[in-house]
Amino acid sequence: MLSFLLFACTEYGDNKPSKNLIPPEQMSKITLDIVLIKNIKRNAYSNQKLKAFRTDQYLFDKYQIDSQQLASSQEYYAKNPKAYIPIVKEAQEMINKIEDSIQKIVAEFEDQ
Repeated sequence: MLSFLLFACTEYGDNKPSKNLIPPEQMSKITLDIVLIKNIKRNAYSNQKLKAFRTDQYLFDKYQIDSQQLASSQEYYAKNPKAYIPIVKEAQEMINKIEDSIQKIVAEFEDQ
């Protein structure tokens, strides 16, 4: 039983961060963009221009990353909840700020 616990709690090589790991601050922004893009595309599914928009290339260009770097970073953070939770919380805070801004603009518009 003791040996099982020792091996179960040991970090294995595939769970170590890669050399090109996206930093948590940047990963929060990427996560925010992914959520926003998915929602925009979902809500505007009939717009042909949005359907043709290459969201993956947009992210790669904006953040100067490639698909392998994004995939390996997502995999690392998904396997390390202690590192991933702050990223998700930061992205959620940014979403809340955007939502508050939109609600403020809508309220001002309705008051006119």
